[in-house]
Amino acid sequence: MRHRVDHRKLGRTASHRKAMLANMVTSLFDKERIQTTAPKAKEARRAAERLITRAKKGYAAYKEYESLRDAGKEAEAKQMQANALAHWRVAGRVIRKTSVLRKLFDEIAPHYMEREGGYTRILRMGVRLGDNAQTVMLELVETEKTKKPMMKKSKKAEAGEDAEPAKEKPKDKKSAKETDKKEAKPKKAKKAEKEAKPKKAAKTAKPKKGSSGDK
Repeated sequence: MRHRVDHRKLGRTASHRKAMLANMVTSLFDKERIQTTAPKAKEARRAAERLITRAKKGYAAYKEYESLRDAGKEAEAKQMQANALAHWRVAGRVIRKTSVLRKLFDEIAPHYMEREGGYTRILRMGVRLGDNAQTVMLELVETEKTKKPMMKKSKKAEAGEDAEPAKEKPKDKKSAKETDKKEAKPKKAKKAEKEAKPKKAAKTAKPKKGSSGDK
């Protein structure tokens, strides 16, 4: 019995699960939305919201350090600087990319300073073909990217190619046959004209009965 165990194993070992969730959280902070299965999203959501709360504390500590430094209180300023650095280092154990870690503390944390929890949301996307798994979209709340709906681009739009104007096609089969007949008419008329010319010449060449040549 798994009593008092509040996390999902996700069919992986502890080291594999830890690395996978760290990569998912890093991608979430970098791209602001990721698509995955429902159990993975629920586990990644917990880790992401804890990191955002820690980044908010680190951001607040750094701002207090700046105010104390400007006020001339060096001893208290150093203490707050050490506090902010500690939050940075703890978050750096999960997020290994420096650019994403800087984005978390400089952009994401200030954005959610007045929000008490609920920094992410899970949107159902449907069922995945193959294994019938429930797929979801995990994204940050109220950011510039996630405010706009996610639109699928066509292949030609992604490649930057201009689509050629489509030729008009007849709606019904009858109209298609009529157009084919109209196009075929001049060809048949030309053949009929060619065949009719030698027949007329042959008729004129035959001598009539009772002429002077039959004596």
